[in-house]
Amino acid sequence: MHRNKLTVTVAFEAMMKETPYAKYDSGYDGIIPECRTCRFHRPHWKYQSCVFENCPYSPRELSTRRSEAKES
Repeated sequence: MHRNKLTVTVAFEAMMKETPYAKYDSGYDGIIPECRTCRFHRPHWKYQSCVFENCPYSPRELSTRRSEAKES
């Protein structure tokens, strides 16, 4: 599977529009430590922890799908 160029473009454009010292913290850890400071991180979603199916910032294919649905 290859990464979607539009996904990567959207993610990097959003990152480049932020001010250099603007800090964002979702308050929850993700699949990797960097998820906590990512604006696309969705810790409370049931089946996925990100807006994107694969992390656009990861140098390798990294799925954001949860292996098991969270219990309500």
